[in-house]
Amino acid sequence: MIEFISFCEARKFVRELNLKNRDEWQIYCKSGKKPENIPSNPNRTYKKLGWSGYGDWLGTGKIAPQVKKFLEFNEARKFVISLKMHSFNEWKKYAKSSQRPINIPANPHSIYKTAGWSSYGDWLGTGKIASRNRVFREFIQARDFVRKLKLKNVEEWRRYCKSDKPDDIPVNPDSVYHKHGWISYGDWLGTGKIATQFRTFREYNEAKQFVHKLKILNSLEWKKYCRSGCKPSDIPSAPDKQYRNQGWEGYSEWLGRESHLFQSKI
Repeated sequence: MIEFISFCEARKFVRELNLKNRDEWQIYCKSGKKPENIPSNPNRTYKKLGWSGYGDWLGTGKIAPQVKKFLEFNEARKFVISLKMHSFNEWKKYAKSSQRPINIPANPHSIYKTAGWSSYGDWLGTGKIASRNRVFREFIQARDFVRKLKLKNVEEWRRYCKSDKPDDIPVNPDSVYHKHGWISYGDWLGTGKIATQFRTFREYNEAKQFVHKLKILNSLEWKKYCRSGCKPSDIPSAPDKQYRNQGWEGYSEWLGRESHLFQSKI
């Protein structure tokens, strides 16, 4: 049976190796260079003989989170709020840096889970609440607020959401109000626009008769007409797809012209 040297002697030997962390210690133990009278698992061998952590063993001064002594929650939060951080990303960067005191935990949500923790908005002093925990305005109130912004489309809505949007107005109203009044972004923004997949188009023959009256000559004129803003919303821009199984016979038939300028798809 191997007889290990005393804790203080072993620790002195190990510290002179200048290993940086536990991973390097384990690699050293497997290298074949470690003397037999130095244990591979000093945390077990010296558990009641002076052991206080790998930071002490290696001489790095690092302490494992489970044995660190952190500040009481309110005192720690007061310190963090004084840093005036604006977001969780700023906190993550700071938590990984050497600027964070060892008595301030990098993962406060775990350390203070049952000791006062509520959210990172509270921890940082920003007051921001995670989306899943927010209480949003009723659908009608939220929609009235958004319509007053006079945004023209979903792209403008997305840009607005990255600005100073109130926290009680959701970024994804289609999900939040899915069963509480949601119709479409056209309704949400007040533009009246309806996504193609939700539109109700005219029956094929009726739509075709309308298009014949326009006397459009070719595919280029049809494309131009579709972009003009004059086309009724119940007439599809891509009739070949919309009426594929409802009698579609080609663009020549659709426009009422026998022309070689048309292609099977526009």
